[in-house]
Amino acid sequence: MSLVSSGCCFSQEKKLPVDRKGLEKLGEKTALESGVTNYLDSAQVRAVVRGGSKEGLQVDFSHVTELTNGTKIDPSKIYGVIYAGPYPFEDSETGFKYRRYRVGASIVNGKAVLGVGSLLNPPLNSEGWTDAGQLGVSFTIFSMEKGKDRRLGSYTTMLAFRKKGELYLRVPALVEGPLVNLVSSDDPGSITVSFISEEKVKGKVIVSGAKSGKLVFEDSEPLLQHEILLKDLQPATTYRYRVQVGDFLSPPAELRTAPPKGFESVRFAYLGDTRGGYGGGLKNHMGVNFSTVERLCSIAYSKGAQYLAVGGDLVNGYTAVPGDFNLQLHAWKQAVAGFWGQRPVYAAMGNHEALMRVFKDDSQYGVEVDRWPYETESAEAAFARCFAHPRNGPEVSDPRMPTYKENVYSFQYGSVKNIVFNNNYWMSNQSKLYGGSPEGYLLDDQLKWIEAELESSEADPTVRYVFLIAQEPIFPNGGHLKDGMWYFGDNNVRAAVFTDGKLAAEKEGMIEVRNRFVTMVSRYRKVAAVLGADEHAYHRLLVTREVPVGVLEKDDKDKSGKIDLDKKETCSPLAGLKFSTWFLVSGGGGAPFYAEEDAPWNSYWTSKKDPAERRRGFYYSSQENLLIIEASKTRVSAEVYNLHGELIDKVEDLLGSAGRR
Repeated sequence: MSLVSSGCCFSQEKKLPVDRKGLEKLGEKTALESGVTNYLDSAQVRAVVRGGSKEGLQVDFSHVTELTNGTKIDPSKIYGVIYAGPYPFEDSETGFKYRRYRVGASIVNGKAVLGVGSLLNPPLNSEGWTDAGQLGVSFTIFSMEKGKDRRLGSYTTMLAFRKKGELYLRVPALVEGPLVNLVSSDDPGSITVSFISEEKVKGKVIVSGAKSGKLVFEDSEPLLQHEILLKDLQPATTYRYRVQVGDFLSPPAELRTAPPKGFESVRFAYLGDTRGGYGGGLKNHMGVNFSTVERLCSIAYSKGAQYLAVGGDLVNGYTAVPGDFNLQLHAWKQAVAGFWGQRPVYAAMGNHEALMRVFKDDSQYGVEVDRWPYETESAEAAFARCFAHPRNGPEVSDPRMPTYKENVYSFQYGSVKNIVFNNNYWMSNQSKLYGGSPEGYLLDDQLKWIEAELESSEADPTVRYVFLIAQEPIFPNGGHLKDGMWYFGDNNVRAAVFTDGKLAAEKEGMIEVRNRFVTMVSRYRKVAAVLGADEHAYHRLLVTREVPVGVLEKDDKDKSGKIDLDKKETCSPLAGLKFSTWFLVSGGGGAPFYAEEDAPWNSYWTSKKDPAERRRGFYYSSQENLLIIEASKTRVSAEVYNLHGELIDKVEDLLGSAGRR
């Protein structure tokens, strides 16, 4: 979860699996040319509010002299508004933690005074504070410029303060968290608590339980970013915990260890595509649809979800500035913290989790490739730093490639096995010319790892149900037929690796890789569904031996490498499937919605005369949505709720309806 430096010259990097010289000839775009989501980075945001005043906390932007895109700025020309309020708000009464704002101030000439003293006195002292408190802070700022003022964005952070004598002082506290991670039946007696402190300290997690008394777990050295392992806990047991950094102690919260393997009753939530949407305000806040994802997480919490899985496109991403990328993920973690502070979150990488180098060509976006050095600045490395995920993913077959660790992984919770894979790995939008992997593609090393995970799950008597989770839809149905794992049937789309001055394309193209994956998944009886996102909607599709999906050997009549439906080429089913498979997409986490489009596989079902038969195999809704998956001894079901908690779809028995029993 560390922040990384913004650049590394080419000469410092070892040989790459992309054509570096070819890219250099194009010329790299600057951050200003590439565009950013956030003009301030984490350090600048944290330094905005200061202490030491009788009137309250001082707001001062004098340190903001350069934006993340490299633009110089006069901080005295910054203006806007700032708000603050208790966080978490009345936490003794709520499980789901949230912030509520109550005081505000206008920012003029880059400065303001935030009158937090009123929160210590009636009638605003909702928390019973005496001389100190913890706040959520939000501000929106602009810069006065000739012709047209520039919007510099809206930001949120958290801080603590204390009144000492007549002065209001900042107290070094938490910047992020605490968040509960790695709660799984693979090690049901342990949990990892992560958080970020303002200053380097030896952080502590203080745990109490009815039988254990008080347990204290501590860092071995002073850190800013903390991942503290709580161990020797009892499985399926609820504890209270607090985090201490210096003199600051976080409000108490609950956490619960995982049940042992094979435990039959499991409930989890799934959603995707929480990046910025339309509507202004918190609908597009620091790269996140903050209001929608927070609301969906509260529904997941109230429905009793034991963990939340997220199918990628967490943030707007597509940035060449590491500080911008990290701040977007930080914003996302704040939006999800109401759930994550007590129950674990597991995320997949989406195509918008893109941290890139961008090179100039004649196209709108330029040539975008995964950012190197891969060990420190790739999207995969940055993603791994921001999450505490299992590290049991595959090893890369080519040591020059980015890591799979913490972006490809598996974990078991009770009787449910979750296999999180990454079909947005090592992305490039010009793989054919310079190397890299196109959106949706799976390299052979990852496919083999998925197969090994399925094999072990099938042989494990404690595993009753298996879910595979990734961002790109295997069968897109609205908004992404042009890519996903389809590209309008174009098998020429594939990854390419640059070695010894030559670019070599992978043997299998996109359609072959997709069909290999689908056929492989169909062989394993325990697979309840493949969960995807990317399309900003909800849809479910049952793929049987009769559903047309496209088979290159049968349908590519002109041998162009593409199943071209515009040329009236056919689209055949995969006759070699062993079992039918459910493909569920929940991409309604707040990104701009997509409507349904015709595809061969959904047309198979929508052309049925019987309405019940049409609904049985395919359903589509453009509403913002959340899946609740519930497993028991006899079945596993999926319920779909919209943003207002209304049930919009349900599959009573995923295995039974797919003929896997």
